[in-house]
Amino acid sequence: MEFSSAIVADFAVIMAIAAVVTFIFHKLRQPLILGYLIAGVIIGPYSPPFSLVSRLDVLGAVADLGVILLLFGVGLEFPLAKLRKIGFRAYFGISFIEIALMFGVSYGVGKILGWSYIDSLFLGAALASSSTVIIAKVLRDFGKLKDVSALIMMGVLIAEDLIVVAMLAVITSILSVGNGSFAFPEFAWTMSKIALFIVVSVIIGILLIPRIIDWVSQPEKARDDQSEHDEVLMLVALGLCFGLAILSNTVGLSVAIGAFLMGIFVASSRSAAKVASLTSHIRDMFAAIFFVSMGAFIDITQFRVFLIPGLIVTAMMVLGKVIGCGLGAKIFGYHNSVALRVGLGMGQIGEFAFIVMRVGQELNVVSPLLFPTVATAVVITAFLTPYMIRLSYKLTPTATMATEGS
Repeated sequence: MEFSSAIVADFAVIMAIAAVVTFIFHKLRQPLILGYLIAGVIIGPYSPPFSLVSRLDVLGAVADLGVILLLFGVGLEFPLAKLRKIGFRAYFGISFIEIALMFGVSYGVGKILGWSYIDSLFLGAALASSSTVIIAKVLRDFGKLKDVSALIMMGVLIAEDLIVVAMLAVITSILSVGNGSFAFPEFAWTMSKIALFIVVSVIIGILLIPRIIDWVSQPEKARDDQSEHDEVLMLVALGLCFGLAILSNTVGLSVAIGAFLMGIFVASSRSAAKVASLTSHIRDMFAAIFFVSMGAFIDITQFRVFLIPGLIVTAMMVLGKVIGCGLGAKIFGYHNSVALRVGLGMGQIGEFAFIVMRVGQELNVVSPLLFPTVATAVVITAFLTPYMIRLSYKLTPTATMATEGS
């Protein structure tokens, strides 16, 4: 009973403080995501004089639900046919250009800060992927999810995560042996699982998921209670979403990728708009908790130690992302305005960076300074992202989808 009371009390504090802070940011016409992050800092355990929440483990678990629901909602905006208009070749091409540049950036940062080669290697892997959750949230708040630049960013984000997983498999296979050799069986097994998961998911997603959703959405009788029927449709859609998210995590990808893919599959159904409407409120609530949790885990007492390295990493990373993603989009034939929007929009570090750092810590090959430095950069870029995306639209003329493309 005490456990459940503590959770209810924590949720009351989270919702109350988040409501007050976001209301202030709304009145000031500032991005709401910044309000969520600041609300998290206020309630977190590192803000004096004491933590306002007692169950940070529960907060972290609920935040994972927010990631899944938010990315599922974003996927509903991107039917497979729409993603094909951009072309998967462009997604992976831009990703390879950007990631190659980010490894060069990480090597330069390592030299400046006097880090080891292994620290620079893991920093490069951490910087390789941008934040799907933050980009999706900001684009949704700004009403830009349907732009061509947004389509490119979402496709590149998927490609980034796939490439980073492959890199982690290679790095882990080499370092876990201890003698610097490459353990091909482990790498091949990881890649085979991922490839099989993607192929099977896409086949089932194209052939079955839209039919299942459309079948469930049709009342059997005219007199059926519509509210009960909508409730069933929502539960079926969410069940499919969480199911694929767990499968995605099992093979080594993030839960966000599985949820996003299921959103894409459901978006191809005739009932996609109804599913989006039914799940929107629960999605927004848990997404808010996710961003609050990000703020709650910011150790502001340590900023003095990690601020300078974090600022260096942030500055170099943003410059590298803008050049890499923007140049990549330009190389694949997109207009300068689209390239600039993609470059500025991708200028942050993703949640996958924490997974990369965790792998380095488990292998005991990275220095203790690396994780908090990367975490500081993640926080700074999370704050900067709304302003960078807003800036990208101020610097570029408004264009239609017909003129933005290649």
